[in-house]
Amino acid sequence: MKRIIYTIITAALLAGSYSCVGSLDQYPHTNTTSNDVYTSVEGYQMTLGGIYAALIQRISSVSTEARSQNYIRTLMMFQDCSTDACDAIWLAGESLTDVNGLSWNAGDPWCSAMYYHIYNIVAMTNEFIRNATDEERLSKFDGSQRAQIEKYCLEARFLRAYAYTQAIDFYNRMPFVTESDGVGIYIPQTYDRTQMFGYVTGELKAIAPLLEKTNYGHANRGAAYALLARLYLNGETWTGTKYYDECITACQHVMDDGYSLEQDYSKLFNGDNHLRTNEIIFALACDGTNTTTWDATTFITCGEVLANFEDYEDVWGTEGSGAWNNLRARPDLVNAFEAGDSRACFISYDRTAIKDDQDNTTGYNETPRSKDISAHDDASTGYRVCKWTNLTDEGGPASFCGEGGGANTDFPVFRLADVYLMLAEAVVRGGNGYTKGQAVGLVNDIRERAFGSIDGNIDESDLTLDFLCEERLRELYMECIRRTDLIRFGKYTSQYNWQWKGNILSGKDVDTKFRFLPIPEAEYSVNPEMQTVNSEIGF
Repeated sequence: MKRIIYTIITAALLAGSYSCVGSLDQYPHTNTTSNDVYTSVEGYQMTLGGIYAALIQRISSVSTEARSQNYIRTLMMFQDCSTDACDAIWLAGESLTDVNGLSWNAGDPWCSAMYYHIYNIVAMTNEFIRNATDEERLSKFDGSQRAQIEKYCLEARFLRAYAYTQAIDFYNRMPFVTESDGVGIYIPQTYDRTQMFGYVTGELKAIAPLLEKTNYGHANRGAAYALLARLYLNGETWTGTKYYDECITACQHVMDDGYSLEQDYSKLFNGDNHLRTNEIIFALACDGTNTTTWDATTFITCGEVLANFEDYEDVWGTEGSGAWNNLRARPDLVNAFEAGDSRACFISYDRTAIKDDQDNTTGYNETPRSKDISAHDDASTGYRVCKWTNLTDEGGPASFCGEGGGANTDFPVFRLADVYLMLAEAVVRGGNGYTKGQAVGLVNDIRERAFGSIDGNIDESDLTLDFLCEERLRELYMECIRRTDLIRFGKYTSQYNWQWKGNILSGKDVDTKFRFLPIPEAEYSVNPEMQTVNSEIGF
């Protein structure tokens, strides 16, 4: 079978109505409970699949319609569409003006969505881990069965660490709950970033050596070390303590597992990208037939399709989707690229068909588009993005993206190029274990792929923090990491502006509080400390 087929029913069973008020760990209100699910290895496997599925599917029980936009869609709104990378056009229908312009508040539905999606994953993994470590339950399995359940438990611990890393990234203080906290209504303890950082890094160091080396679509050893590297790279920003030596070590652990760069950048983001296991370390598997969704990579690939482009299926492979008119490049992203850089996946024109008397297409008219975005909700300006597609390697649609279908493109969470750039940045920031010359070599490996030659190579004098900030934009745009990068480089709320930042065309500095998301207002009544968390950062 080409992919993991997630068991969506299990996700629904476990999602419940979780909230950070203590219902984080309460049993879901369904007729199926852990007493039914955790009776076989297959039950554990399906339940774990449900947790993975919660990262790509809508979980409507999380709460309102806006919150039910899936985890990856919500993450991209904050990580890419609140930055110099992308502009989201759907404003009125999805309340994206605040995200696009960095002007949200504690009542914003997208802020609520991010919070509840993070803690939904925490709740689901806690429930799984609790039942995967319960000796009374495990006593009913033989040795080989217990070993398999233990492997699944390691994956669940990774997914919880991944969710908690997002919590560290978005919040100054946050609820902390594990499988040891039991089941029922209670107010969980609150961790600051330093406390949560210590917990998550400890978890990852413990599980990384025990995870499988290769296991596509599942948490593996490389994924744990890559996540650890990301934590260490941001450690100074999040805790005030430098961890650049540790970041380099974690990157080296990933590289020791033998990954290599894919030679064709575009194939990392197409409908056959599950074949790129040489570079993709960990991906969320999407299947347009068996895990259909309007979110995840269906949202990304179809969202890139803007109106007035004839035969869009030839470019994006999103057969049957029509023009979604949502995602486009900000001019600041386009301007970051040099001539000849193949990562600049943009289309600067509209394309309409020329028809003869029999309505046959005889050619095309190509009309230039403005690179500048005239207004957020006007899809007629701004360059199209074609980085993400649903094309096979042969150039045809990988799946049907109309009603009842979706994109086959997997979402790479970690890939080797990111690891190279993290290592290089850690070296420039003073980390030990690699020389600057070695770091330049890694960066040039990435750029040689981008330019198809050594024409784009740099030397040691070029390897600066400003260069790396731009290089990470060029390599990793629309991969849900840009906001984190800009904050680390000190360029998110001030020192650097892009078009429509602060909801004005020329861009402007915004309040430093927008480095964080507020805790949703709904949490105040049941956990008053959450309102204190917001007031500390200015919300």
